[in-house]
Amino acid sequence: MAKVVLAADYTLMTDYRGVPLATFFSCIPTDHWHSRLVYRILADPPKLDANGHPIRAPYGLRKVEASLVQAWGRDEVVVADPKRLESYITDDTEIVGLHSMDPLGLGPVSMSFTMGGTLTPYTKAMFLDLVRRAQRRGRRYKVVLGGPGAWQFDYRDGLQEALGIDHIVHGECDHFVPEILDKILTGDGAPVMRFTNATAPRPEQVPKILGPTMHSMNEVMRGCGRGCGFCEVTLRRPRYFPLDYIADEVAVNARAGGSSIQLHSDDIFLYRLENWKTFEPNEDAVKELFRFVMDQPGVTHCYPTHGTVSAAVTSPGLIEDLSTIVRAGPDKWIGLQCGIETGSARLSKEVLNRKAAPFTAEEWPEIVVQGTEILNRNYWFPAYTIILGLPGETPEDAWMTVDLIDRMEQIPDNHFITAPLTFVPVGALRGEEFYNLDEMIDEARFNVAYRAWRHVVLEMDQDLWRLTRLPAPLRALIVATGRIGGRYILNIMERYGAKRGFRIRRPAKTEREAEGHTAGFPTA
Repeated sequence: MAKVVLAADYTLMTDYRGVPLATFFSCIPTDHWHSRLVYRILADPPKLDANGHPIRAPYGLRKVEASLVQAWGRDEVVVADPKRLESYITDDTEIVGLHSMDPLGLGPVSMSFTMGGTLTPYTKAMFLDLVRRAQRRGRRYKVVLGGPGAWQFDYRDGLQEALGIDHIVHGECDHFVPEILDKILTGDGAPVMRFTNATAPRPEQVPKILGPTMHSMNEVMRGCGRGCGFCEVTLRRPRYFPLDYIADEVAVNARAGGSSIQLHSDDIFLYRLENWKTFEPNEDAVKELFRFVMDQPGVTHCYPTHGTVSAAVTSPGLIEDLSTIVRAGPDKWIGLQCGIETGSARLSKEVLNRKAAPFTAEEWPEIVVQGTEILNRNYWFPAYTIILGLPGETPEDAWMTVDLIDRMEQIPDNHFITAPLTFVPVGALRGEEFYNLDEMIDEARFNVAYRAWRHVVLEMDQDLWRLTRLPAPLRALIVATGRIGGRYILNIMERYGAKRGFRIRRPAKTEREAEGHTAGFPTA
């Protein structure tokens, strides 16, 4: 039996039936029957192979698996189904390794969806369920936690011990995993271990995945360099994986039927960047990357995880060329997660640093509008984040964000969503105060959240059916659930605002509303 059992909680092991951006629903609260119904419909169980092992696993967990298999052999490492974790643990098990993303519900999306943590998101509920399954009575193995969510235990003293987690590992340590576990097994491992940029691996030190990943994700670079104060990623130095490395990992997913490859980076437009003064994309390198991936056997589509909207304004020709390379069109859009964060030129200058480069921070609102139009024109669908409660934010700044959403909605045939997040003190702003939505919200920030969610519902009305690739009956069920659930949440927000005495500033009708594509939204 395996020496090491690896697992991630259920929210990280479901593909949400392939519905675009449905992973955000992992952050909805478990406290209402409506949200429980939505989650039950969307979150399908992990698919297992003939031996009962998950076919796909989170990319970060696959890296840990690869590192351990390289050092200790295939038979010593197994990835578990989170709902049956205890059945994988035997007398031979020495380590149970847990991969985390939002273990305590402190992530920005969860804090927004649960009114500052007053409710319990699925991310937290499912993680706690996983930890309980890891705690077999009389256990002799060690429970070790890592992953992007490990930072949350820094803000909850005593919870590591209360949950029976023996060790927590922070930072990039792909190449150190066997050594870390050896120290733990010999009793030399500290309860909390931190790894910094100084010890971060070079690309050639990072082991290649051995099994398929969730959403067919493959990493193409690490780090950023734009310097946004609120972001942890920008503290990591940029590194790029060579094309032959990427090809080997893409092949692992393609062999498992992953024809649509997710290219993971912290900003795809920084791939092999040469001009760090202007941040103008290396267009040849980015296009070469996309062409190379599209040429791999079994690949029919690829799309990036993250990118900065300013790159679209800097290099509109690049966006057009990439659309041609991946064969984007009216029925095949390219998803992209971007950060707006604020519509305030003043605040963007204070916290966004070089996010607007090569333009000035004061031009940020105009960049967002222009960039959205360019992306939409070329069949890119941006999913924007907005941060409520950035340090130094005033009500006037928040109203500017509302104004920005207004301007974006007036773009002809616009397509985007906006996710309002609460400020979480990580990155260079670590040590600042969490923004507690329920206690600290005011009328301006309430309107930001309301208008952002209202636009999500508008998009679900028009685009969810077209963009969801499922059999018609199941697609109809999910679309109906999304539309009804979206309006239900909007109604809750309206009642909450009325109770707090907040005035909702109604927008003018958008073009799609004027043409009758959606109904039921009060306007000015």
